[in-house]
Amino acid sequence: MKKDKGFISWLVLIIIALALLKYFFGWSIFDAASTEQGRGTIAYIKDVLSFVWYYLKVPVLFLWRIIFDLLPSR
Repeated sequence: MKKDKGFISWLVLIIIALALLKYFFGWSIFDAASTEQGRGTIAYIKDVLSFVWYYLKVPVLFLWRIIFDLLPSR
């Protein structure tokens, strides 16, 4: 149940960030994704993040497990 709360809070933060980008800068992810250059940029960012996560997944999850074990249980 704790994972659902974390997922929902991240989703809310992303929605708020996109709304702020649209309000203050007039930039929309949907407008950017509708162009060929925008789709290429999104694909590039996705590839970079996948590459980085491939190498960082094991150490990050290991550290996360250590940190989670150190926290007092309720």
